[in-house]
Amino acid sequence: MQKKTKYLLIAIFLLTLALRLLLAFTVPNLTYESYYHMRHVEQITETGLPLYQDDLSYGERTLRFLPFFHYFAALFNLFLPLELVAKILPNLLLASLTIIVFLISKKITNNDNASLFSALIAGLLPVLYNTNSFTPTTLFLPLLFLTVYAFLNINQKKYLYLYIITFLFLSFTSPETVLLIIGFFIYLLLAKIEHKNINRAELELILFSLFFFLWAQFIFFKNLLLEEGITFIWQNIPTEIVTQYFPKMTLPEAIILVSLIPFLAGIFVVYRSLFQQKRAKAFLLISFVISTTILTWLRLIEFSVSLSFFGIILAILFSLFYQDTLIFVKKFKTMKLQKYLALIVIILLIITMIIPAASTALTQNTPVDQEIEAFQWLQENTPKNSGVFALLEEGHLITYYSQRRNMIDKQFALIEDVDQRFADLELLFKTSFQTQALGLFDQYKINYLVLTPHAQRKYNLAEFPYLSRECFEQVYSQETKIYKVKCSLSETQ
Repeated sequence: MQKKTKYLLIAIFLLTLALRLLLAFTVPNLTYESYYHMRHVEQITETGLPLYQDDLSYGERTLRFLPFFHYFAALFNLFLPLELVAKILPNLLLASLTIIVFLISKKITNNDNASLFSALIAGLLPVLYNTNSFTPTTLFLPLLFLTVYAFLNINQKKYLYLYIITFLFLSFTSPETVLLIIGFFIYLLLAKIEHKNINRAELELILFSLFFFLWAQFIFFKNLLLEEGITFIWQNIPTEIVTQYFPKMTLPEAIILVSLIPFLAGIFVVYRSLFQQKRAKAFLLISFVISTTILTWLRLIEFSVSLSFFGIILAILFSLFYQDTLIFVKKFKTMKLQKYLALIVIILLIITMIIPAASTALTQNTPVDQEIEAFQWLQENTPKNSGVFALLEEGHLITYYSQRRNMIDKQFALIEDVDQRFADLELLFKTSFQTQALGLFDQYKINYLVLTPHAQRKYNLAEFPYLSRECFEQVYSQETKIYKVKCSLSETQ
């Protein structure tokens, strides 16, 4: 790599990281799901073991998850405050995609400038600008594409070792590693159809990956498989909110999140690679696009993850598009056009990507400081065995900040009555019948109700419609309101 290219790549990485951190610290708090993972990191830091038996979530339940991300974050938590780790580490990991995408693009094009443009696109992809999200996905995506880069170089022994190490980590980070496995088999199928020679080392590595991945998932999720059967793949998500995980997003909305120029360039490259040039180097990337599309259609992975994966693939494919464009422009033998091509591309990318990226970051769904203060008040002013009722997404705030039992949160696996619980939660925000509400509070052992401004906006209410002085006492009165349940139907019967 030339020194100039190296300096430009470092500049893209640092500018991406700076932009991400600026936006992350502009938004004061983390996304709701992040607090679930922060709790597990705290548990590992304190005890060295994951929290697989949770006494607070749903009152008490068993959890099953892949723990590598939490151990990885706990390593940094040993010498940095967790809230600082939760903001810096995910953004550092996602900013590293600029370097990984550059390396993959350089491998398939051998063109420094084209690869730098791919790195720039990866650094500005709007779909990746959930800057306040502390989830395994922030480690999964860089690990996945580092594994892809190692696979492209497995003829060299050091990259074979790199592939094995990164794939092992991947298998213990996210079940969505299945994207890679299915992509590999589609790649083999495409190579067979096009009569391309299949490297024996590649075939052996793909088979090893398949069996190791299945073994790793069975270790952690065998109880889920035994109890829920094949339906465990769909995460037991309540039917009424399944569209939140697999939204019916319009094509224009999806294009904005992956950016218009990489999207159009990707379509052009895929067409040329499959039907005209038959580029074997692009087959692997196209295979991943196909596997992502299939798994998203079958609702086997969350839409946000599939769109992120798709966006990064488009960033890599842009290097092939730029290379083809440069060859086409050179045919005109007009130095002026060649000279300004790079500048034109940079301006177009910045115009079409910076604003959507910033907008994505600034509109993240996060709790405000005043709401968090209310949940912290519960931890300091209520009995330890108290049950707390709040929004579904606020369930993790109850367990993390209040350290109290919640009625429901967004971890649905191994919960038999999850649809009924969600229906009851909706009912408690809408019913005007006090006896109905008290009956449900008895059933779920709820002692305190939390009504945040977020809940008020969501259900368009100023307070719970069944409140009365005899049965409910307001114990916290700010923008967020907290009520103590004083009555019980079981005592009156």
